[in-house]
Amino acid sequence: MPSHQEIDVLAELRQVPGLAEVGLESVALLARSAVHREVPAQVALLEQGKVATHLVVLVRGAAKTMRTADIDGADAVVIDVMRAPVLVGDVSLLDGKPSTASVVTLRSSHVVLIERRALELVAAPVLAQVLLARAANDLRNHARRIDELVSGSVDARVKHLLEGLARSHGTPFGQGRFIALPLRRRDIACMVNATTETVSRLLAKFEREGLARSTRDGIWWRTSPKPPASAPQVAPQAGGAAGGPEDRAAKDRDADREAREGSKR
Repeated sequence: MPSHQEIDVLAELRQVPGLAEVGLESVALLARSAVHREVPAQVALLEQGKVATHLVVLVRGAAKTMRTADIDGADAVVIDVMRAPVLVGDVSLLDGKPSTASVVTLRSSHVVLIERRALELVAAPVLAQVLLARAANDLRNHARRIDELVSGSVDARVKHLLEGLARSHGTPFGQGRFIALPLRRRDIACMVNATTETVSRLLAKFEREGLARSTRDGIWWRTSPKPPASAPQVAPQAGGAAGGPEDRAAKDRDADREAREGSKR
């Protein structure tokens, strides 16, 4: 697929967490053998069941990791999401076995593809550590996703998911964080083992409560506590009398206190 916008591959790679520690000379060697692609939304960067031939680096955009239980993809589960700049981890690069999941773009994105043999030419122990650290991070994220899939009510699972996404990918905005990931209701449902209808109903409820706001570009999630509501004002009854027993008791206490203070004087 041809690129429509040229980018500085070396500069982009140096912005990727982990690669900045490899060293300029090694990153420059990777950049010389790299290929840049501009990829539309909903396109697979890695495919489940195939062996990766390139290290995929997401330099701009966002993607999701998906696993399907059957060949038709009817039982697809969204395992994780990611925002650029980030290495798109794939264990098949490490052991040469088929990938256990697919990675699909969430929106139009820019990726840099580095051939496997080019990685072998970079004799930098730090690069191996970076790739292993990425694989370990994926393993921890997948284990956390299992907890989110099986524990708690659907309401709690959706809240926990949005709170985690806000921490990992959110940008501070007002009293919350904006998660700039164009996740569909179906994606969120797949991440918490719920139906799309249930998730849509919960998100509408969270919006009414002021906890969330959804846009085409992402979700805003409130992370700061809401300020307490002001106490309701009780309308006086005719004749200026207080409206309820609590108001009358308070006025009686004030009158008694004033009377005691007057007797002392």
